[in-house]
Amino acid sequence: MLALSLALAAGVGRAEIYRWTGPDGTVHYTDSLGQVPPEFRSRVRTLDDRLPPPRPPDRIPLTNVGAGYLAEVRVNGRGPLRLVLDTGATSTVLSPEAARRVGIRVRRNPPVELHTAGGKIRAGWAEVQTLEVGGRRRGPLKVVVHDAVAGADGLLGMDFLGAFRVELQADGPYLLLRPR
Repeated sequence: MLALSLALAAGVGRAEIYRWTGPDGTVHYTDSLGQVPPEFRSRVRTLDDRLPPPRPPDRIPLTNVGAGYLAEVRVNGRGPLRLVLDTGATSTVLSPEAARRVGIRVRRNPPVELHTAGGKIRAGWAEVQTLEVGGRRRGPLKVVVHDAVAGADGLLGMDFLGAFRVELQADGPYLLLRPR
């Protein structure tokens, strides 16, 4: 017979729950390590020990290009496009060719004014329903359409990345996107 003794403090948000087995085989639970008899403290387990281990975050493969990383991105479910991760870019930028390949309509009126390292430029824009990277989606978004970078279809900016906690792992390289 399994007898449980459970002592939970009222009002505690995320307290640790401790488990130990007494000499007669009785399993005990408490939220205070001080309530575990001293002779059983070396064998105490937390309640989390009984839960399955947390699933590792999904690692999204990246391609290392020079000083940056390329991620595969789907726009409105189409693609993939190869965009450079750019935490310094406020908006996602697609090249005109990439916009054509995924079938989005580019608008030029009113133009978008961009402040770049080379000065101010005017560019087109498009409304997209979704941007998706590694199963993570965001949208609808207004993206800029302009030739942003040679060798890529554009830049993945903070309008997408800012919705997530972003981690780069150099051993792949991999990208981790976790909800905020």
